[in-house]
Amino acid sequence: MTKLTLDEKEYDIESMTDEQKEMLNVLNLGQNSISLLNHMMRCVQSVQQATTAQMKNSLEETTDE
Repeated sequence: MTKLTLDEKEYDIESMTDEQKEMLNVLNLGQNSISLLNHMMRCVQSVQQATTAQMKNSLEETTDE
């Protein structure tokens, strides 16, 4: 029996109406999208940090010449 917990209360998914199951699907899709977007943001931040470090090193090498 699969359960959904909302506000610390459990609900049996199998006993939900089709409309409730569709809402649950939308909620799951939304959560998956949020997770994907957070992952993408962390990837972009990592690239930004690495490129910033490269830029700093490159500028320091230029001024040392």
